[in-house]
Amino acid sequence: METEDLIEILEGEFTHIVYKSDSYMVSRFKTEQGTITVTGPSFDFEQGEKYVLTGSYVDHPRYGFQFSMLTVEKYISTRKDEIISFLRGKTFPGIGKKAAEKIYEYFGSDTLKILMEDPSKVLEVGLNDKQILSIQSGFEAMNDPQNETMLYLVSNGFNNLDAGKIFSRFKLVTMEVAEDNPFRFYNEVYGISFDKVKKFASTIEFDDAQNKYLEAYLIHLISDYCFSSGDLYITYKKLTSILDYYGRIDNLDEIIERCIDKNYLFVENERIYLFNDYQDERYISDFILNFKGSLNLESDLIEQGIEEIENREKITYHEKQKEAIRNFFENDISIIIGGPGTGKTTIVRTMVDIFKENFPFSNLIVAAPTGRAAKRINEICEVESKTIHSLLKWNKENNTFVFDIENPILYDALIIDEFSMVDNNLFASLVKASSRVKKICIIGDYDQLPSIRPGNVLHDLIDSRIIPVTELEYNYRQSEGNQIVDLAYDINRKDISFDRYSKDVTFYDILHDRFDLVDLIRKDMEEGYDLDEIQILAPMYKGDWGIDHLNLILQEAFNPKDFSKNEKKAGKYTFRESDKVLQLKNRPTDDVYNGDIGILEEIDDKEKCLMVNYSGTYVFYQYEELSDISLAYAMSVHKAQGSEYQIVYFIFNRNNLHMLNKNLIYTAISRAKKKLVIIGREDLLEQGISRSLKRRNTGLLELLTNEK
Repeated sequence: METEDLIEILEGEFTHIVYKSDSYMVSRFKTEQGTITVTGPSFDFEQGEKYVLTGSYVDHPRYGFQFSMLTVEKYISTRKDEIISFLRGKTFPGIGKKAAEKIYEYFGSDTLKILMEDPSKVLEVGLNDKQILSIQSGFEAMNDPQNETMLYLVSNGFNNLDAGKIFSRFKLVTMEVAEDNPFRFYNEVYGISFDKVKKFASTIEFDDAQNKYLEAYLIHLISDYCFSSGDLYITYKKLTSILDYYGRIDNLDEIIERCIDKNYLFVENERIYLFNDYQDERYISDFILNFKGSLNLESDLIEQGIEEIENREKITYHEKQKEAIRNFFENDISIIIGGPGTGKTTIVRTMVDIFKENFPFSNLIVAAPTGRAAKRINEICEVESKTIHSLLKWNKENNTFVFDIENPILYDALIIDEFSMVDNNLFASLVKASSRVKKICIIGDYDQLPSIRPGNVLHDLIDSRIIPVTELEYNYRQSEGNQIVDLAYDINRKDISFDRYSKDVTFYDILHDRFDLVDLIRKDMEEGYDLDEIQILAPMYKGDWGIDHLNLILQEAFNPKDFSKNEKKAGKYTFRESDKVLQLKNRPTDDVYNGDIGILEEIDDKEKCLMVNYSGTYVFYQYEELSDISLAYAMSVHKAQGSEYQIVYFIFNRNNLHMLNKNLIYTAISRAKKKLVIIGREDLLEQGISRSLKRRNTGLLELLTNEK
């Protein structure tokens, strides 16, 4: 065995946390050899308590001498003074020096070991009832059953994150649930794989196994269908056609009834909903229909505020912009829609200024679905802004929010930007926490792609006609001669001709024109743009012009293999220091979110982690978490939604034809601010813009308009 593989033991007292994420932490311990930095998996250490750690010592080139932790246990002392001191500690209220000495005299140096194994043995010592209860309760709490349960789950195919989620839901009855119906791990726990639970269930015996499997299988099929289609329900007819393809359920009606009885499904008029999706839709409609605010302004104060800002900033607002501002202050809920360059952010800044002037003792926040959108609003409008997940304090372990119906957010006014990206569940979570909010403004782009997850909230709210809507039509970038905006306008009219665009838009025929993508990007960089300002977008991951292949080509061109740079192979990519990387999942505890782009600064093979810099926010990833990131030289149009770049390359070919539609093309090209390069085929583009996405099946519009 090599030296670096030897398992060593460290005993020490925990003092404080240096850094902690969901799965990785850096902490400090006081030992006989002095204070040492400990790295490893996240753990809830108690300050001042002693622990025994296993792992290995490492000499980090940047951070110095450290201990890389593998396992942790509470320290069990055999010394008289330490045992007596421990028994007199906060874990055992009511135990004084005399009682502690009495316990030690009875059990000797094995006191802690004996009582850890069997706390009831304290009955032999001759203490009073209060002291006995204190000792028993303290040691029982120390013998945390979570350790045994987690070991059971991990040894049966679940990773640490999955095991933590399952234990968080079922707590002390986790083992009993596994023995009764392991499929509840899938049915009731967010983010657990159906296939993983199915494999686990096949290794144990439990009553009524076939029907319990069919319940989970049905939920799995409906969940997959709703996610892929964006619909909030599936019709009975559509479900049976899917089952004809994947395999029929002979007792389908019985299984549906079982799922209804357990609040897994809700059925209404041949529509089959996942129960929580229906509840969310119902809550949104009730909230909107019953919302009452109290922060409206009189018209003369609104006009005065607009005039003062126009004079101060030496600008003149378009009439539609003024209408949007009036609607915000005259109505409890309002909606503003418009494409890029129509002045939405300028309006937000104005609304914020007028609000602060007229409501100095009230507070306003801007929320957005992406970190980049929230940061942009914060920088331009000088207003508090957060992602929706951060505002509500999302717990990804159990998919819940700290702020909810019982614990509402303490803001008086709420502006929600980039609303086309907000799905049914996220908006329901937001309004559930908004019982104290008195004014809401929704801002979005009607023509962009809808949310990735199910729902059609922006369209449903607009089409209900119960909320005042301002559509911004005048485009400031267009007035400045920006031809990207001209193209966006023509796409919405379904009428394009590349003869009209010669300045900001360049088109290369993927079959006939001679070009080199890498050379084109290098020329952009020679003109002063850096790689972070240039983004390649594509509809699909697979194929010669797919995202995966493009990432490999661009990584090789702009961050080639170098012996001075560490690498880590993970899945389809080899990550390399200095790579441009993309966050794929929300990670609110680290303040990074789906779609955020950062630079991979360090790969540490000894610590088995890497560090990414997201514009000054440093995030550590354990090797087992690398599925949370991807290379970001090229990315999907969906992932780019909510962000803008100085230069965008939009690349597609015939293999992408089924993905091309007006909404996707419009979203892709409108990410570009200064320059747009389209690499594809004009006939495919024309076919794409001739197709609009089908309207998603939701019930929200009917609920809002009382139509059935």
